[in-house]
Amino acid sequence: MVIHTMRSILPNSNATKFYTFMINPPAEIYNKWLPKEHYEFRIIKHSNRSPINDLLYFDQNISNKHRLKFYAIIREANKPNRIVFQMNKYGKNLPGYLELDFLDTEEGLALTETLRIGFNRFGKVCDPFIRIVFNKTFFKDLNEHHKREWQSLSDIL
Repeated sequence: MVIHTMRSILPNSNATKFYTFMINPPAEIYNKWLPKEHYEFRIIKHSNRSPINDLLYFDQNISNKHRLKFYAIIREANKPNRIVFQMNKYGKNLPGYLELDFLDTEEGLALTETLRIGFNRFGKVCDPFIRIVFNKTFFKDLNEHHKREWQSLSDIL
C-alpha cells in the first residue's frame, strides 16, 4: 500500500469549520477556493445516514501534470475531527482513501491529510504498478498543493 501523509498548522482556523465545509461544501465558498486549480467539489447524493455514504464529486489540478477527477464516498465522519473519503470511479469503489484529521490546538488547526492507495495482503502485488502513477513527482506536487490548498481554505473560512 502506498501511504503519503502531509501536515499543516493553520492559524486562526478551527476543526468545526473545516469539517463542516468538507462534508457539505457551499458553492459560494468553494468557488473562491483556488479557482485556477479547483474546478468542482459538490455533493451528488446524500445518504440516509448522512454524511456516511454521501457521494461527492471532485475535480482539481494539483499541478500542470496531475489532475484528480473522482467521485468519493464518505466512509467515516467523526465530527469535528475526522473524515475519510473512498475514491470511486465508473461506479466502482477503488482502493484509494483520503483521510482528513482536524485537531484544534493553541497554534490553530492541526491538519493531517493522508492518502492511502493500494491493497493489503495479496493485493500488494499491485503496488509497483500503483507507484508508476503515484510516484515521487506526483507526491512532490501534492505536497506543494497541500500547502496552498489548506492555507487558502483557512483564509476563506
